[in-house]
Amino acid sequence: MQNKSLLIKNGSLVSSSGISKTDLFISNGTIAEIGLSLDVNADKIIDANNQYVFPGIIDPQVHFRDPGLTHKEDLHTGSMSAAAGGITT
Repeated sequence: MQNKSLLIKNGSLVSSSGISKTDLFISNGTIAEIGLSLDVNADKIIDANNQYVFPGIIDPQVHFRDPGLTHKEDLHTGSMSAAAGGITT
């Protein structure tokens, strides 16, 4: 698997310090740099103008429908849906 880099530009980064308009550079799965108008080469660039950038979200209160109503959702589909929405734990 090839290591990829990602540059998220112009986003409103939400952190424990508040919300700030900034760029975020991720390399090898790790945040490598945060700052305004970053000038780096990235494999992929996302323009997050007018959008919020959050860290991974923790959902401490989840109820999958497994067992019981697996025709609606099971552990696999519920986990995949949560991950697609930014839930990491």
